Amino acid sequence: MKIINVESGQLTLDEVMTLAQGEAIVLRKPDGALFALAPVDEFAVEVELLKHNTEFMAFLRELSQEKATISLQSLREELGL
Repeated sequence: MKIINVESGQLTLDEVMTLAQGEAIVLRKPDGALFALAPVDEFAVEVELLKHNTEFMAFLRELSQEKATISLQSLREELGL
Protein backbone atom coordinates (compact mmCIF):
# COMPACT_ATOMS: atom_id res chain seq x y z
CA MET A 1 0.00 0.00 0.00
CA LYS A 2 1.33 3.37 -0.89
CA ILE A 3 0.30 6.82 0.25
CA ILE A 4 -0.07 9.50 -2.41
CA ASN A 5 -0.29 13.16 -1.49
CA VAL A 6 -2.68 14.85 -3.88
CA GLU A 7 -3.14 18.50 -4.68
CA SER A 8 -6.32 19.69 -6.34
CA GLY A 9 -6.20 18.91 -10.06
CA GLN A 10 -2.88 17.05 -9.77
CA LEU A 11 -4.24 13.64 -10.90
CA THR A 12 -7.25 12.61 -12.92
CA LEU A 13 -9.56 9.92 -11.59
CA ASP A 14 -8.39 7.63 -14.39
CA GLU A 15 -4.76 8.12 -13.32
CA VAL A 16 -5.63 7.36 -9.70
CA MET A 17 -7.47 4.17 -10.68
CA THR A 18 -4.51 3.10 -12.81
CA LEU A 19 -2.26 3.52 -9.77
CA ALA A 20 -4.62 1.34 -7.72
CA GLN A 21 -4.63 -1.54 -10.20
CA GLY A 22 -1.54 -3.15 -8.73
CA GLU A 23 -2.11 -2.45 -5.05
CA ALA A 24 -4.26 -0.51 -2.64
CA ILE A 25 -3.43 3.16 -2.37
CA VAL A 26 -4.21 5.86 0.17
CA LEU A 27 -4.81 9.38 -1.04
CA ARG A 28 -3.94 12.22 1.32
CA LYS A 29 -5.48 15.61 0.72
CA PRO A 30 -3.61 18.77 1.74
CA ASP A 31 -5.90 19.07 4.80
CA GLY A 32 -4.77 15.59 5.94
CA ALA A 33 -7.98 13.73 5.03
CA LEU A 34 -7.26 10.17 3.90
CA PHE A 35 -9.10 8.04 1.35
CA ALA A 36 -8.39 4.45 0.35
CA LEU A 37 -8.76 2.98 -3.10
CA ALA A 38 -8.23 -0.71 -3.81
CA PRO A 39 -9.10 -3.14 -6.57
CA VAL A 40 -11.99 -5.50 -5.84
CA ASP A 41 -13.43 -8.39 -7.76
CA GLU A 42 -17.06 -8.48 -8.85
CA PHE A 43 -17.91 -11.37 -6.52
CA ALA A 44 -16.74 -9.43 -3.47
CA VAL A 45 -18.87 -6.46 -4.52
CA GLU A 46 -21.92 -8.69 -5.04
CA VAL A 47 -21.48 -10.31 -1.62
CA GLU A 48 -21.20 -6.92 0.06
CA LEU A 49 -24.31 -5.62 -1.70
CA LEU A 50 -26.31 -8.73 -0.79
CA LYS A 51 -25.24 -8.47 2.87
CA HIS A 52 -26.95 -5.09 3.01
CA ASN A 53 -30.05 -6.15 1.07
CA THR A 54 -32.71 -6.58 3.77
CA GLU A 55 -35.09 -8.51 1.50
CA PHE A 56 -32.40 -11.01 0.52
CA MET A 57 -31.24 -11.48 4.11
CA ALA A 58 -34.86 -12.05 5.23
CA PHE A 59 -35.23 -14.64 2.45
CA LEU A 60 -32.09 -16.45 3.67
CA ARG A 61 -33.32 -16.41 7.28
CA GLU A 62 -36.68 -17.81 6.18
CA LEU A 63 -35.01 -20.45 4.05
CA SER A 64 -32.75 -21.54 6.90
CA GLN A 65 -35.78 -22.08 9.17
CA GLU A 66 -37.41 -24.62 6.85
CA LYS A 67 -37.66 -28.01 8.51
CA ALA A 68 -39.21 -29.91 5.60
CA THR A 69 -37.20 -32.87 4.37
CA ILE A 70 -37.78 -35.54 1.81
CA SER A 71 -36.63 -39.12 2.10
CA LEU A 72 -34.19 -40.55 -0.39
CA GLN A 73 -36.84 -43.07 -1.46
CA SER A 74 -39.38 -40.31 -2.11
CA LEU A 75 -36.83 -38.37 -4.12
CA ARG A 76 -36.04 -41.43 -6.22
CA GLU A 77 -39.74 -41.97 -6.87
CA GLU A 78 -40.20 -38.31 -7.79
CA LEU A 79 -37.30 -38.51 -10.23
CA GLY A 80 -38.40 -41.86 -11.59
CA LEU A 81 -35.27 -43.70 -10.51
